[in-house]
Amino acid sequence: MDIEKQAKTEVKIHFLSIDRRTGAPIVVLKETGEDSNRILLIWIGESEAGAIQMHIENVELPRPMTHDLLKIMIETLGAKVKDICVRDVEERTFFAHVTLQAGDEEIKVDCRPSDAIALALRCEVPIFVAEDVIADHGFSEQELSEGEQHDPKDVLENLDDDTLKQYTV
Repeated sequence: MDIEKQAKTEVKIHFLSIDRRTGAPIVVLKETGEDSNRILLIWIGESEAGAIQMHIENVELPRPMTHDLLKIMIETLGAKVKDICVRDVEERTFFAHVTLQAGDEEIKVDCRPSDAIALALRCEVPIFVAEDVIADHGFSEQELSEGEQHDPKDVLENLDDDTLKQYTV
């Protein structure tokens, strides 16, 4: 589907967690809005989880981290981050893009969702998920809290409420 015409849903970081089976960090995104209750789980790298967590906790470091540097470089070049979007899933791998505004030109840059999310936090821009991605790979909060499995291979069989709540942001 053409990215420009793709329906998308705004989300926020709900919390970070750990897949207790693999030890891999998971970012839990929740759609915004009063009647919204869908959640999307995305496995991310440890360094990206650390970058997201440190920003959420307002940890100030003496030198810029990679995502801070990226923000500074974009702004120094006269562009700005407009938004980010988790746009696709292929073979259980999520794909995202960052939308940059450079003068009159809008540029979409392919990236990993974790890097896009860390950059979106620093730039204070919206985080979107393509509607078909959240519809096909997301869960309702009720499904997550009851531990129902959307797919037998899904992470929900490996997570429990205590694990999820342990890493609440």
